[in-house]
Amino acid sequence: MPFAAVILVEPAFPINLGSAMRVVANFGVPTLDLVRPGVDPDDPEVCRWACGAHHHVATRIHDDFPSAAGKYRVLVATASGRGRTNLPVLTPSEAAAALSSRPLHETALVFGNETRGMRREDVDRCDMVVRIPTVPEFPVLNLTQAIAILLGSLAIALEPLPPTGPPPAPQSAVERLMAHLEKSLLTIGFLDPVNPQRTLRKIRRMLGRAGVTENEVAILHGICRQMEWAARTNPADASALPDKKPRPGHTETQDP
Repeated sequence: MPFAAVILVEPAFPINLGSAMRVVANFGVPTLDLVRPGVDPDDPEVCRWACGAHHHVATRIHDDFPSAAGKYRVLVATASGRGRTNLPVLTPSEAAAALSSRPLHETALVFGNETRGMRREDVDRCDMVVRIPTVPEFPVLNLTQAIAILLGSLAIALEPLPPTGPPPAPQSAVERLMAHLEKSLLTIGFLDPVNPQRTLRKIRRMLGRAGVTENEVAILHGICRQMEWAARTNPADASALPDKKPRPGHTETQDP
């Protein structure tokens, strides 16, 4: 299968980090990205629980989630069964179906802190959110249990498939697009300036479900530039309406 990486956001306890490292190695995931870890991955207690896995997994430390996530093309966040009922979440089997056409070698699974989970802004950067089904009376899994169940479920469900079509754009390119969309949609009055994220969050989910490609990102940047140009013209002046010629700052893109 294996995925490109597992990202742990602010892991706090040596036993969890070491055990997580072991599970990641069990499923052949080559990289463990740590965002502001509360424990040193070289701590003897971590190594004891890793049972030698630290020799098989490359561990990298990051100051923030965007720097950890930026190089991957697909991000899969996890959410507990406690609260957050407004999130559009998938079961592991639904996630497997969605991931079957994505480049797994450029996909990272993301897990939050043991007690706080993931921050909303970090979840919003991800392409899809998965929730492992548990009973409502006791829904929260241990961090390592969640990693093992999700990796195991996806390993069983996903069979290697030949790539079809271009891969999704890197997460860093999607973030630049989201910033451009926010600017353009505020310019034309589409977004509520008091709470623009309410709509932007839905647009981000739509792009994540679609697996938007780099060519499509370029097209959407072009649409943003054209919207900004149109907003600067006088809509009452028919001569100012866009024609078929590209306007300054607008780049035509070719379909692949």
